[in-house]
Amino acid sequence: MAISGYPSITSVEPGGTIDFHLSDDSPGPRILLVERIGIPANAVSQSITANVRTQPRPAINPWEGFGWSATTSFKVPPTWPTGLYRLADGGVDVFTFVVRPEQEQRGARSKVVLHVSFLRPAAYNNAGDKSLYGFNSLPGRNEESRAFQVSLDRPGSSPRSDEGEGTLIRWLETEGVDIEYCSSVDLHTIPNLLAKYECLILAGHDEYWTKQMRDEAERFVGNGGNMIVLSGNTCYRAVRLERDNRLVVFHKYAGSDPNLNNDEATVAWAEPPLNRPQNSLLGVGFTEGAYGGPLPGTPYTIRFPRHWVFAGVQGGTTSPFMHYETDAACYVDDPEGYPRVTGAENTPLNFTVLAAADLRFWGGKPGRATMGIYSRNGTVFNAGTTDWMEVLGSDPAVKQITRNVFNRLKQRVPWDWEDIGHANQGCALASLQGKLFISTTDNKLWRRYPVGAEITWRQIGHANDVVAMAGIEDLLFCVTRDNSLWYRAPVEVDTEWTFAGKAPGTATKALAAAGGMLYTVDTLGTLWRTPAKRTVGSWSDMPFATDPTINAMTSYSDILIASTADNRLLRSNRDFISESNAWTQIHHCDFSVGLAVVDWMLYVATKANRLWKLDLYGLRRP
Repeated sequence: MAISGYPSITSVEPGGTIDFHLSDDSPGPRILLVERIGIPANAVSQSITANVRTQPRPAINPWEGFGWSATTSFKVPPTWPTGLYRLADGGVDVFTFVVRPEQEQRGARSKVVLHVSFLRPAAYNNAGDKSLYGFNSLPGRNEESRAFQVSLDRPGSSPRSDEGEGTLIRWLETEGVDIEYCSSVDLHTIPNLLAKYECLILAGHDEYWTKQMRDEAERFVGNGGNMIVLSGNTCYRAVRLERDNRLVVFHKYAGSDPNLNNDEATVAWAEPPLNRPQNSLLGVGFTEGAYGGPLPGTPYTIRFPRHWVFAGVQGGTTSPFMHYETDAACYVDDPEGYPRVTGAENTPLNFTVLAAADLRFWGGKPGRATMGIYSRNGTVFNAGTTDWMEVLGSDPAVKQITRNVFNRLKQRVPWDWEDIGHANQGCALASLQGKLFISTTDNKLWRRYPVGAEITWRQIGHANDVVAMAGIEDLLFCVTRDNSLWYRAPVEVDTEWTFAGKAPGTATKALAAAGGMLYTVDTLGTLWRTPAKRTVGSWSDMPFATDPTINAMTSYSDILIASTADNRLLRSNRDFISESNAWTQIHHCDFSVGLAVVDWMLYVATKANRLWKLDLYGLRRP
C-alpha cells in the first residue's frame, strides 16, 4: 500500500521548515522525492529518507483531524523558487504544498500570483469517512451523514499535481509565463498578500472561500489588480477556518451555524444572511450556472468574435468540453442579436458576455455558462467552467483565448480609453436606467446597452434638434438649439418631447444631472443649476471658474465630468458639487461630442464616430 499523509502547513517560505505526517501499513525506511511541479519534471527536487510507521486514525470524529505525529521535518532549501511542490512516493502524489515567496520578495520574480486552493480538496475529501458532502459520507451517504467541519490534517486534503492548478502551471511554463504562488490559507491569513502583484489567477475548481479571502481579492481588484479566472463554481460557498486555520467549517444552512455574526455565516455566498453573490467580484456565479451535463460535453459559442480575447481564434465555437460545473451571468439576447447582462446577482452592467452556452437541458442543475470580462479599476476575465483545464492543452480555441488573456492581463492595464464600438454619428450622449442614449446629427434618438464590444444601436424616436442631453430619475432631458429645455420618458418607441422651460444664460453647450439637480454650461463657460423638474423655474449661476471650451458634461456620483473642445477631460475639483469652484483636468477626452456614465464607467462619443469607455472606479485626481 502506498504511503499516505499530509503536510503540517499549506505553504512555507524558502529556508523554512515543514513537517510531514506519514503512515504506511508496511513500516520502515522509505526514499521519497520532494519536487517542484513544472516543466521539465524534477528540475527542482530533493530525495529524502523517512522512517515511516503505521499510524492509526482516531476512533472519534477522524474527519476533524487524524492527529498523526510528525514523521520527518523538511527544511526547504533557501534557493528553491516559489511554486507548487509535491511529496512523491514512486512517482505518485502523497500530498502537495506551496513554497511562497518571502515577504520582502513578493512580486520580485513575477507580478502574477496563482492561488492554489486547499479548501476545495479538503471539502470533498472523505478521509475518516466524512466530507462536507453527503454522497461520500458514512453511514448513510446522504445529507444527514455529512460533516460540518473537516480538517486539513487528513490525507487527501491537498490539490493533486495532475489536475487544476498543476495543469495550468505546466502550460504556463511552456508559454514562458513566470508566476508566483500562494495557498488558500495564505490568502486568508496574510494581510495585503496581493499588494505587490498585478494579476491573480484562479484555476480548476476554486469553490470554497473565507470572508478574509474574498475581502482581500475584492480589495485587490478595486486597487487595480487583474484577475484571470480559469475555474468554475468559483467562490460559491463561504467557510470559516478554525483551530489554527487547519479546520474548514461549513454548516451549509445559517440556522445550524452557531456563529451568529451574519457576515461570517457558512452558506452559499449569494444566500442570506451573507447576500454577497460572487458575481459582484467575478462577474458570474453558480445561481445561473449548471451542473452535471452529458458527455462528451457542450461547447461555448463565441458571441463577439472581434473582441481582443478571440484574436487568432478560428471558428465560432470551442470543442464540446463542458460537462461538470459552470458559472454564468443572467443575460438576455437583445433583439439586435447580442447578449447583454441584466445586472441580476450584482453582475456589473459593463460585464461583456464573450461566449455563452445554454445548458438548460443538463440533468444535474440546468443553467447556462458565460465567459466574460469586466473592469472595476482592475479587470476580471472569467472562463466560467471547471472544465477549462481539461482541454487547455488540446482545444485550439481554449489555448489561444488563454494565451490572449495572459498577454493582456498579466500586468496592470494602463488607465485609458477603450474603444467599444461606433457612436452612430452622435452629437449628444446621456445615460439612464443602465442604458446609453445618443442623439444624432440627422435628428434621431437611439439607445444601446453598455456592453464592452461593438453592438447595434436601436432607434427609439426623434431627437428634437438636441444640443445636449442628461438622464435623471425616470426622464431624459435635453436642450435644443433654441436654448429650450425638454424631457421625455426613456421608452423604446417614438414619443413626443415635452417643453420644460428655457435654459439659462447664453446658448447652452452642455447638460448634466446629479443629486436631483440639472446643470448646464453656456457658451461663456458659466455653470448653472436648477431642480430637475418637469417645469423648471429659475436657474442659479454657480461661483465656479468659467471655461468656455466645455462642450459636453455628465456626472459620476456628486462629481461633474466635462469635456472640452481642445481635448481635455475635466472634473469638479471638490468631493461634492456644491463645494466645488473650479475644473480640474484628469485626462484627455478623445475629442468628445458627448459624455455619459453607467455605474463607474464613463462613456464618450467622439468626433471620429467612435464610442469609448474609461473606468472611473480608481480615479485619484485631484
